[in-house]
Amino acid sequence: MKYAVLAGALSLFSITAAANQASLLSYDYVEVGYTKTDIKSNDKTDPDSPMYSGYDGYVINLSKQIFESWYVTGSYSQSRVDYSSTTTFTSFAPLPDGTYTSNMTDSYYETTDMSLTRYNVGFGYIQHFSRETSVDYALKYGKSKVNTEETFVHRLESDGNVFDVSKTYYEGSETADSFEVTAQIRHLLSEQFEVNAGVGYERLHGVGAGYVRLHDAESENNLLLKAGINYAVTEKITFAASYSYTDEYADIAAAAFRYYF
Repeated sequence: MKYAVLAGALSLFSITAAANQASLLSYDYVEVGYTKTDIKSNDKTDPDSPMYSGYDGYVINLSKQIFESWYVTGSYSQSRVDYSSTTTFTSFAPLPDGTYTSNMTDSYYETTDMSLTRYNVGFGYIQHFSRETSVDYALKYGKSKVNTEETFVHRLESDGNVFDVSKTYYEGSETADSFEVTAQIRHLLSEQFEVNAGVGYERLHGVGAGYVRLHDAESENNLLLKAGINYAVTEKITFAASYSYTDEYADIAAAAFRYYF
């Protein structure tokens, strides 16, 4: 029995080794593209909020195979969102001379500027099952930081005359560390089309200052889901699009171009 098990293991090893040598899937690339991120715990970047406006920016991904079945990976992105609103009330209010007017106007202007910076680094193991199919397993450490600046301006005016202007400024930030374990399958449908999908586990641990909320709890465990498609424009250049989702945020990476080296 033990000889049969040993023979099976050796057979699987030889098949995997042969697939490694002949695989059409490369892990040596750099990728640059557009990214959009929605953070659900913030009322301005939650898609379910009437004030929604997601983060827009760029992302850089890097992957390099260092041994026959091992690779290192890294990612860096910067994005931002700007939000502004105006609220106006008309009321009966006394003027400085003691008289009353029917067109006293209170105007409140809010301007919010939020920036999101993220990066992660890690390493992974590659298992090729055929020339067209591989599965990789990765362990990553990352950090995310949100900086928020808000300005509130109040104006009190009547008939074109401004009686009072007050301005308030707030600034806050939050940083979250992340640990991520993922498994991904890549498969070539043809010489030009690749589809991929992944599942993983992410743990967030954040430290905040002010009122900014990057996630709902100091430590949060999330199920990570990802899907993507790649189209080879040339032998070296590929167009890539992907979508990833957790309970806390969703990412869409579109119009990304990957260069294989």
